[in-house]
Amino acid sequence: MKRYIGRIWMALLVVALGIVVVVQGDSLASAAVAADDRPFLTALMQLGILYIVALFVERSLEVLLKAWRQGGKTRIEAKVRAADEDGRAAAETELREYRAGTQRRALLAGLTLGLMVSLAGVRLLGPIFDLAASSSLQQALFRFTDIILTAGLIAGGSAAIHELMALIDDLLRARRKRARP
Repeated sequence: MKRYIGRIWMALLVVALGIVVVVQGDSLASAAVAADDRPFLTALMQLGILYIVALFVERSLEVLLKAWRQGGKTRIEAKVRAADEDGRAAAETELREYRAGTQRRALLAGLTLGLMVSLAGVRLLGPIFDLAASSSLQQALFRFTDIILTAGLIAGGSAAIHELMALIDDLLRARRKRARP
């Protein structure tokens, strides 16, 4: 059971998110930027917003995890330093497992914060596409996908978002260069 706690947590989050999207319907519409005739520029602006949000989430998680997990890490590191040659390998394995546990917790906490931010209205796809003519089922599926995608980008950190911003910027520059006579 303990081995599957992360998967169980993720499944519960996805089910809860699905219920929220279906129940809330139109009230979950993103209020950031209206879709316009320049989708790449809008996408770049949304990625800039997500970059700033991801920086805040990363820093918050760093502080929270340090306060929560630093004591255990320090204790195990002291055990590694104090261990003789026979016990050093076991202590180092314990330290690696503790760090892996911290990384799992950081990812789950980041995804949870990303979901909360996305549910609050900061989204990537909503402002880019206009789905007014779509059915309510399509709109609900789109919002659900938008929330999950945005939460994943925020949880992935600012480096991934920065790379996406650079890619879109390069595409826009190449497009402008080809458009000039």
